Formats: sequence, structure tokens, C-alpha cells
Amino acid sequence: MAFYTVMIPPPGSGGARDEIEQARLLPETFTWSAFFLGGLWLLGQRLWLATLVYALLWGALFYASSRLGLMTGALMISHWTIALFLGLEGQNLIARKLARQGWRLADVVEARDLPEAERRYFERALAGEAAPQRLPLPAARPQPAGPVPIIGLFPEARGR
Repeated sequence: MAFYTVMIPPPGSGGARDEIEQARLLPETFTWSAFFLGGLWLLGQRLWLATLVYALLWGALFYASSRLGLMTGALMISHWTIALFLGLEGQNLIARKLARQGWRLADVVEARDLPEAERRYFERALAGEAAPQRLPLPAARPQPAGPVPIIGLFPEARGR
């Protein structure tokens, strides 16, 4: 069984039913295409900043290989390390991109495959229980009435 992260579009993109229909389910699995294709996969997912970092890192590695005498074995190890990172974190990079665009985490679904995950999410969302209820934050602890001991470089209690 795999876990799928369900992201829904930002508010204002339609009603609640439209948000449910436009949801994206991202599998929490190893991304083989990111592992093997690297930069092309980043470009295909429109992860521009990650693609730029990937290109700069490869440029630095080839510079170190040609100018500083980095051995071929070290270059191969660094290649497989970068590929392993992209394979493990590829779906998280997509989820972070969507979060920066205003998409919200709606649910986490456990299923065997994507169609089953979609079915489970739609059943829960349309039944009105798309996300588990969150517990309220605990009340703030009361501040002591007497003088507060000062720790640090600033003589004021608030630090500024």
C-alpha cells in the first residue's frame, strides 16, 4: 500500500465541489523517472529553480573534473547521489511547488494504486470528511507576574 498526498487548489478557484474535482494526488513513492532523467524530469515538472540548481551543480562538478582533477569515480558517485536525492524527494518538490502557489493539503490517502486513492478521497470528500478534524492548540501558558530573568545580551525583557 502506498500513501498519496492530496492537494487542492487555492481558495477562490471555484466551489467546494470544483476544488475536490481539481485535486492532485501525489504518490509518496520513489520517482524512477526523476532518478533516471534528472534535469529533464525537473523541466517537465516545471520546477525552474530546482532545474537551475541542478544545472549549476552539474556545471560545478564538470568544472571540478576538468580544472581541479576530480576523479571519474568521484564524478560518478556525485551523479548517483544527485539522482538518488531526486528519486527520493521528487514528489516532495512538486508538493512544495504547489504549496507556494497556494494549493492546500486536503488529505493523505492510503491505497494500492492511483485509481483506488482517487476513489477513496472522493468518497471521503463528498461525504464531508475530506480532512481529519484538527485539535485546537493548547492555551498559552500564563506569564509570571514578577520580573522576568534576562538571558542574553539585551537588558530589556523583550529583547529590543
